[in-house]
Amino acid sequence: MKLKTFPVSGIQNEMLNWSMGLFLAFSTVDLIDHWTAAPNEGQSLFVEAFASMQSHTGIQIAEAVLLLATKLAMWEALRRGLKKTNHFFLQLGVILLMLLDTFMTVASCLPSTVMGTDGNTVHAVCQSTAHLLTQFYLSCYTVSFLIQATLGIGLATVFAGRIRWYGASLLLCPLLTSILNMVYLYIYNNVGGVSMPDIIKYGTIVSLAGFSLDLIPFILLRRSMYAEEG
Repeated sequence: MKLKTFPVSGIQNEMLNWSMGLFLAFSTVDLIDHWTAAPNEGQSLFVEAFASMQSHTGIQIAEAVLLLATKLAMWEALRRGLKKTNHFFLQLGVILLMLLDTFMTVASCLPSTVMGTDGNTVHAVCQSTAHLLTQFYLSCYTVSFLIQATLGIGLATVFAGRIRWYGASLLLCPLLTSILNMVYLYIYNNVGGVSMPDIIKYGTIVSLAGFSLDLIPFILLRRSMYAEEG
């Protein structure tokens, strides 16, 4: 009979509860940060204050590190569950996901530009560094996308119940996110007669949909684990 959920200890279950709660909180902050990247005229006092705080690099780095920590904690619980069931290659996929997400977080936090002595000029070497960081991030993202799809297929095939649902989400959610982004880019670049307010509206819809699709796999991952009695 195929396993439907992973049993975890009481301590691990409590850790998962905290990780899930903090993941949702930091993900929401990250979404708001994306919308209020810099203060500008016309914003409410609350949004302007929030945007001013978010404009500090240290705050953004702290957000990214804490968000990464919550995801790593949940993935570690999954890795332990796969280790107990002796699924080496699926466990390896989880480890690779953890490493790639760590690499992407580090790449996104590294400074890519440094202002010159005149306060305006960006050093050429820094432009080259920014390009390399961007390419590295995109490469890690592509590999992570493929590993998630492979891991999702493996989990959906080997297991049943909530674990299978989690595996399906690893395959379908990133795919749907990519499709939505491609549709938005197509509308933005190729569809004539679309006003800028409509473009902004479509962008908001895509952002919210992508935000929801990013949360679904981790919610299903949490629901795929239960505390052992005793």
